[in-house]
Amino acid sequence: MTRYKKYSNPYSIDVQRYSIYNSNRKQDRNRTPEVGDEFVITVQDMDKDAKGIGYRKGYKVIVPRAVPGEKVRVRIMRVDGDTLHASVIERLGEPKK
Repeated sequence: MTRYKKYSNPYSIDVQRYSIYNSNRKQDRNRTPEVGDEFVITVQDMDKDAKGIGYRKGYKVIVPRAVPGEKVRVRIMRVDGDTLHASVIERLGEPKK
C-alpha cells in the first residue's frame, strides 16, 4: 500500500496547480488590460474619424488604419475606462469582400 492514499490515480492530479510556471489562465481572464498588452481582434466597424473598432472582453478597441473585416494583432497604447486605444502590429487577414 502506498503512503499517499489521496492520490490513488496519478492521472487525476491537477498538474498546473503544482507547476512552478505562472500559467493560471483564470487570472488572465479577469485582469484589466494594461498598456503594452498584445492580442488579436477582428475589426467590425468604423467610427466617424475613420478608425477601426473591434471588441475584446467587454472593451471597445479603437484601431487607426484598420478596416472592417480585417484581422489584426494590436498593442494597447492607452486605456480610457472601457475603451482601449491600440496600434496595429501585424495584419493577419484581409477584409472580407
